[in-house]
Amino acid sequence: MLHYQDTGQGPLIVLLHGLTENSTAWDPLVGPLATAHRVLALDLRGHGRSLVQPPYDMVSLAEDVHATLDVVAPEEPPLMVGHSLGGMVATVYAAMHPVRAVLNVEQSLDFASMLQTVQDMLPRLRTGEYTGALDTLFTQLEGGALTTTESARLRRLRHYDRDVVLGIWGVDQLQAGADELNDMTAGLLGGIRAPYLALHGSDPGPRYRAWITAAGPSAALEVWPGCGHYPHLVLPERFVTRVRQLALAAGHSSTTDPPDHLAG
Repeated sequence: MLHYQDTGQGPLIVLLHGLTENSTAWDPLVGPLATAHRVLALDLRGHGRSLVQPPYDMVSLAEDVHATLDVVAPEEPPLMVGHSLGGMVATVYAAMHPVRAVLNVEQSLDFASMLQTVQDMLPRLRTGEYTGALDTLFTQLEGGALTTTESARLRRLRHYDRDVVLGIWGVDQLQAGADELNDMTAGLLGGIRAPYLALHGSDPGPRYRAWITAAGPSAALEVWPGCGHYPHLVLPERFVTRVRQLALAAGHSSTTDPPDHLAG
């Protein structure tokens, strides 16, 4: 079972963090969300205080989440909120288990560019330079949008376990190729009937917007320009409001068919 923080009462929201981070990455948002919701912030496998043990594939990570919720919150399907890696885990989870809605924050499901980034970094990740490589990556992802204080907080909580990073970005993914992975992801999205919102801090472009909305019958995409990889931490009050809107649109029970529209 995964380590978790459990705060508040009400309809369930599950928060899943990004690569090398942990549940405390959500700390600025937990209190505001918990005024009307029960909020579970989880440490994914290999992160925080959860088990550090392979495998680190997305199905295993999603099933860890399900096993944990089956024990601590079996009463109702969650609203899944995932950032970066957590967005991918939330997507896989929603294709396998009932959810009220999914909010995927800044995790592109088009793997071509991500695979190229990983391939470019791989030589450094396999040497003593891996810490510097990850520092550079996260600095680029932040894009200067976070406050100095918030950027420093994230740097302190990140933990660079090379085996975990390489496991999640696994060689098997690189060998599979972008087209095969995109077909797989489209299949996942096609199986999600609950509302699915992809939130990006920079515009992924019209081609990606068309692809994700075509692949997912309930998918919508929203861009908050200039927010970089952490729109939820750059504009926390707006983010809390957006989560509440999505929760209202989804309702408080299992969703097998999407509502007519997402609140927006």
